[in-house]
Amino acid sequence: MIHIHEDDVGMRCLHPLAAAAEVGRDLDVAAQASEANRAPDGAGWTDVHVIQAPEHDYAQAGLPVGAADAALAPILPRVRRFAATAMAGFDGHDPFGTYEEDAYCYGVDASLFVKLETDGAQVRHIWFQAETGDPERLQELKAALLAVDRLVPSIVADYWLDRTGPVGDLGFFDDYLAELADGRT
Repeated sequence: MIHIHEDDVGMRCLHPLAAAAEVGRDLDVAAQASEANRAPDGAGWTDVHVIQAPEHDYAQAGLPVGAADAALAPILPRVRRFAATAMAGFDGHDPFGTYEEDAYCYGVDASLFVKLETDGAQVRHIWFQAETGDPERLQELKAALLAVDRLVPSIVADYWLDRTGPVGDLGFFDDYLAELADGRT
């Protein structure tokens, strides 16, 4: 199913552990909507699910941008110029895209990055992309997400895989990374 996040973040997010129940409920609703709205011919969906942002975000958890930057920059290089488009092959400026000249994004390329959405000096939301089976790259992602988890205990919310769980639960987290490595998305 097509999912749209109400706060314009990605399909793979981190949220503070305090939001686990809310995120779990929304993932369940999203999975049910995906099944209920599958097109009769099986190619696509007939409706869109709007991902609900949990009430508890990183700003409420007190995560300063500077602390997140200090934790992530040694693991993945900061990419200041960020462009994410909603329409592949769009010629020119995508009105549904996100363009930033001083972004807090850390990664190697479009296939693997961690993106902070900020509100002044506070991080509000964190989302990431992981479209690689490269074990070295996935270890960098693991290190980055664990670095965030040390600042604010966090959960993964993956709407592509219909999975959520605590980053600090290494049994869950390693299994989740194995799913990413297998390309199950």
